Amino acid sequence: MSIFGTKFYEIWPKAKSEILLTEFGKKLLKECQTIDIPEKQRVDIEAFKVKSLNFPLEFGTNNCRVMSQPKDRYNNIEKQISSAYPVIHERVLQLYLQFLEHKCCYGYPKEKELYANLSLEDFVQRLLSKRCASFVGRMDAYLLLTGETGSGHTYDTIGTNCEKTPLLLKDCLSYDEVKLKDRYDPEFVLTNIIYYLNLYKLSAFLSVSSYTELLNDGNRQNRGKLEVDFSKIEREGVVIGLIGARFQRPFVMEFQDIVISPEQNVGTKGYGQKKDGIPNKSEEGMWSYLQSNFLARFVPSSKISRDLESLRGYRQLWQTFYEEPSFLHSDVEKDHKRFGDVSRLRSADIFDNVVMKKRFSISFDTLLIEAQARAFKFNKQAYVHIVGIGLGTWCITEQQTPIFFETFSQRINYLLPKLNNIGALHFSWFGLDEWGDLKHNGFIKSSTHPRGGIITLMANRNPADRLQGTQFEDMLLVISYAWDGNALPGNEFWFKNLAGSNDSSTACSTLISELHNPHINNDWVCSKNLHIASIDHGIIHISDYAKIMV
Repeated sequence: MSIFGTKFYEIWPKAKSEILLTEFGKKLLKECQTIDIPEKQRVDIEAFKVKSLNFPLEFGTNNCRVMSQPKDRYNNIEKQISSAYPVIHERVLQLYLQFLEHKCCYGYPKEKELYANLSLEDFVQRLLSKRCASFVGRMDAYLLLTGETGSGHTYDTIGTNCEKTPLLLKDCLSYDEVKLKDRYDPEFVLTNIIYYLNLYKLSAFLSVSSYTELLNDGNRQNRGKLEVDFSKIEREGVVIGLIGARFQRPFVMEFQDIVISPEQNVGTKGYGQKKDGIPNKSEEGMWSYLQSNFLARFVPSSKISRDLESLRGYRQLWQTFYEEPSFLHSDVEKDHKRFGDVSRLRSADIFDNVVMKKRFSISFDTLLIEAQARAFKFNKQAYVHIVGIGLGTWCITEQQTPIFFETFSQRINYLLPKLNNIGALHFSWFGLDEWGDLKHNGFIKSSTHPRGGIITLMANRNPADRLQGTQFEDMLLVISYAWDGNALPGNEFWFKNLAGSNDSSTACSTLISELHNPHINNDWVCSKNLHIASIDHGIIHISDYAKIMV
């Protein structure tokens, strides 16, 4: 039994689980049936290089660009370019559709103007193309494609009446931010709180995957130095960016769903509903008191009710996604199983280990289903290089790493019959050599697997190191790396901080700064080429998935 209690042990998500579609969602998904899959025609590599030369920002290093590669590799690179696509888990597709409906109903004027006629295809394209080049650190330092820079205190105004050039909603992804305003301002009445557009949070579920050249071993300090002895490294592999939960700033991103805090988890901010969206009775009574004795003096009750309805609708969106309630802080106590500590001195905040598990599950399923599909296509076994996501500077509690491994073990064992083309899982740079059935030189048996099961390894390795040993011969290397939901591939790379993170070191050691870039590889890294990771259907193009579902 799980160390995090019985609820943690329940399998989620399960196969054969239908995604929930309203009439609004069905309409948008049906429109996707007519999206044409990009034609697999010969890539014009010279035209691709011109697009790269026209990209407005200077690259962290030119060594990781197509123009710097030997011409005898061009045939391979052409195939790598056209192998790229964005991919989301099928539950995320449901989330995107419900979010669009929510914003059409409750969005602020600038949001409604933007979303009134936005298709799902348009929305995903926005998630790909409207992100910053870099978005880093506790102050949310950003670099735009225009070359302009700034930090979070200015980024927060996107989507509000205070937004200013260059940070405009039409051009940027805005932060799902909670911002204090004057308590007597009727535009911001709801206990002085407004929720901004949730695009950054939603884009964190969107991955990009492709084959790519491997230019060196990919170590954190590689800085784009080209390997001269290719016998030391794999020459080609699949790279996929995964994005972990971000807790750097309170009350935004996954903090809203996973941390239960006395300031955030109150009825006036939409919390305290049951799974069906019915408000908690005690909070309903408290809200009625506030409305009749304070807020009604300043704004019409219809405005108050509308704002509260919007907040409840927003929380219901995430309750439906995670299939967990939005708890009131007053209703929850730490039990050091499901509800644990947050690593801040004297903090009253509570960490929901079950929702953290579910957040991990979406990313792990996407990685495993994608690796399986890539290897199956060429009748190979995948060697999957796994790194921590959200376990570095974004981490706020020591149990996140145990949750990572407990969840990965659950998903591997649940998906095992569908992973017959995954030969090895290598967990790197965790400082552990064992966690449960995941161990160094371990083996997870499978009656359906052609090799009897999956090898597990838990030791430090550089992402592109040559695979050693006869059991790994001819395996397809699949490298996962920790990306950011509001940045282009590389993130700090565009600030020329080449060793700042797994993100920037991966950009320096591969071609992903071009191949995964929607402004350069726009024929393939685009919403028309969106793929869905499905437990039942594998990796499938959005048009084919839509034909199955509606």
